[in-house]
Amino acid sequence: MIKLAFIINFNQGKWLGGLNIILNLIESIVSNQSLKKKVKLYLIAHDIKKFRKYKFLKKITIIKDKNILNQSFLEKLIDRLMLLFFNKTFFLEKFLKKNKIDIISHSNIVTGKASSCKSIIWIPDFQYFHFPNFFSLKYKIMKEINLRFISKYSSKILLSSFDAQKDLEKIYKPAVKKSFVNQFTFQTPHNNKGDNFLKIKRKYNLPKKFFYLPNQYWVHKNHFVVLKALCNLKLKNNGIKILSTGFNYDYRRPEYFNNILKFIKENGLEKNFYYLGVLPYQHSLSLIKNSVAVINPSLFEGWSSTVEQSKSIGKKIILSNINVHKEQNPKNCYYFNPKNHLELSKIMKRVWNERKLEKKANFKKYQNIAKIKFKNYSKDYCKIVFDLYEKNKDI
Repeated sequence: MIKLAFIINFNQGKWLGGLNIILNLIESIVSNQSLKKKVKLYLIAHDIKKFRKYKFLKKITIIKDKNILNQSFLEKLIDRLMLLFFNKTFFLEKFLKKNKIDIISHSNIVTGKASSCKSIIWIPDFQYFHFPNFFSLKYKIMKEINLRFISKYSSKILLSSFDAQKDLEKIYKPAVKKSFVNQFTFQTPHNNKGDNFLKIKRKYNLPKKFFYLPNQYWVHKNHFVVLKALCNLKLKNNGIKILSTGFNYDYRRPEYFNNILKFIKENGLEKNFYYLGVLPYQHSLSLIKNSVAVINPSLFEGWSSTVEQSKSIGKKIILSNINVHKEQNPKNCYYFNPKNHLELSKIMKRVWNERKLEKKANFKKYQNIAKIKFKNYSKDYCKIVFDLYEKNKDI
C-alpha cells in the first residue's frame, strides 16, 4: 500500500482556497472505493484542531508537526546543501523515513532524486509572469530561482490547468517534462445539512435576492470593475445587491481593501454591496447555490474553485473572459471583458431580471455529472502517484 502524505505548510486563514482544494482531493480519494486498498493517506500540519470537523479525515492519519514544517535557518541550510551535493535532505528524510511515507504532495517541499520518498510539487499559477507590476523584484527573482530548483529536485510538478502548463513552457521549458495537469473539481454540495439557508440568512441578515462575489481581496481579483458596474446599475435599479466574502488583506497592496471601502462610501453603495468577511466553507457553498448568479471578475486565475463549485450545481455564473475561465467551460455562463464595467453592468442587469431559475431536475443532472467527475479527479491524480511509486521500487 502506498503511503501518500499531503502537507499543509501555509497560513490556512490567508489561503482558504488552497486548503479547500487539498481537502477536496483527500475527500475524493477517500470516497473512491477502487483506491481504498491501494493508498493510505496522511495529512501533515502545524495545527490539527481545525481538521477535526471534517468527517472524512477520520479515515486518514493526521500528523501534528512543527519541526519539519517550521525548520530553523540552520536546518533549512543543511537540507539545501544536502540536496545540492547528495540529492536528498537530512532532517526531512529522517522525518519521512520515521513515518514510512512514500510520496509527499501539494507543497513546495522537495525531497531529491536520491530520496526514499518522492515529491509532487503543486504550482497553482504563474501570476507573477502575467502581472509583474503586482510583485516586487525580489519576489520575481526568487520565483524564478525556486522554479529551477523544483524542476531539478522534485519528482513531479502538478498544475491545475493547461493554460498554466503553457505558461510553464514559456517561463522554463525544461520543467514541462516533469509537469502534469490535474484539473480539480468539486462534488455537488448536499441539499440539506450544509445548506440550511434560512439559518444562514438570519445569521448574516441577508437580502432575499443577491449576486455572490466570493473572491479574496487581492488586487488581481478585480473588485473595482464590479463596483463600477454597480454604480452604473444603481442609477437605473437601486435594488441590486451583491454579497462579498473573502480575506481582506493583500500584502502587495495593503491599501486595496480600504480603497474599496472608500469607493463604496463615496458612491453611496452601502445598501447595495455587503462585505461578510471570511465564511465557513459550507456557508459559502450555500450562498453560491442561493444566489441569482456568482460573479468572478478576476484578471487572473490558476483554476477557479468558484467556477468549479458553481458548475457542480449548474449555477449561473458571470466570468471575466480570461483563458483559464474559458478552459473551465461552465455551461451556464456569461463572459465579459474584465476591464469593461459597462459590459458587465449590462450582463448583471439581464441576469438580475431573468425569471428563469435552476430547476430541480437540472440540479439532479449536474449532481450526477459532478459525482462522476469527482471520482475521475482522484483516479487521474493517483495514476501519477502509482507511476512514481512503481518507478521508485525499481531503483
